[in-house]
Amino acid sequence: MLILGPDDVRRALPPEAAIEAMEAAFSDDREIPRRILVGNSLFMPGRVGRSTGIKVVSTVPGNPVGIVVVFDEEGTPLGLVDGATLTAVRTGAASGLATKILARPDAHTMAMLGAGAMAYDQVQAVRAVRPIERLIVWSRTRERAAALADRLGGEVATDASEAVAAADVVCTATPARRPLFEPGAIRAGTHVNAVGAYTPEMVEIPAAVVRSAFVVVDDIAAAEAEAGDLVAAGVAPAVTLADLLAGRVEPPAGGVTVFKSVGIASQDVAAAVAALEAARRAGLGTEV
Repeated sequence: MLILGPDDVRRALPPEAAIEAMEAAFSDDREIPRRILVGNSLFMPGRVGRSTGIKVVSTVPGNPVGIVVVFDEEGTPLGLVDGATLTAVRTGAASGLATKILARPDAHTMAMLGAGAMAYDQVQAVRAVRPIERLIVWSRTRERAAALADRLGGEVATDASEAVAAADVVCTATPARRPLFEPGAIRAGTHVNAVGAYTPEMVEIPAAVVRSAFVVVDDIAAAEAEAGDLVAAGVAPAVTLADLLAGRVEPPAGGVTVFKSVGIASQDVAAAVAALEAARRAGLGTEV
């Protein structure tokens, strides 16, 4: 069995490969059983194609650790992958896939609201699918915004609404409990990836924006139970990325689009399988 640490995951799964893996994660050939909390660990099982797997992550604040284990069709373990790194990469990749489908082809300015653990991969994934020339970073902690902007060649915004007003693509990844920007700040044709607000009590996107936008989610049941932005706006999820990929739904042109993600296990399975396959080809990781 192959074990991949954080550095192995990033070397094996660059943004383009991770986005390709998300196309499998959001195919119709998958199973996403309900996640289970046992003690302080969240267990998230799933299946994509012939591979099954489970992610186990800590729910203790300030302890972002976990693992993803995947198995072949006969139940043989294929490998074990660092869960925190894989989560950041696959979360960014899902936003990259949504951006590829929903954002304007000429989108060139991105606003990143939040500068925490998920922000770097959000930016890299969007850059992989759109010609981003200007990156604007906002965080409630200016020092963290500055550090991320320096790392990625961006600029720091002091006001979230001003950052949104200038952007063609907006990504939000914060633990906010009230909207990050004013509803009037967002322009027609803007695409939003909202990956924070993963509990019913959390909110990043103004309710007026959610109600007027074309909203896409990762999974209907998960979004109904956990997507705080939708809960606060009273919006029932109806369209998934799988629907768009399969051609069952066509996104409208010209309006605001929102991809609301709470994260699902098929993403972890697909990303882990892709990382393990690439790692074996490249001689990465540790065999046990």
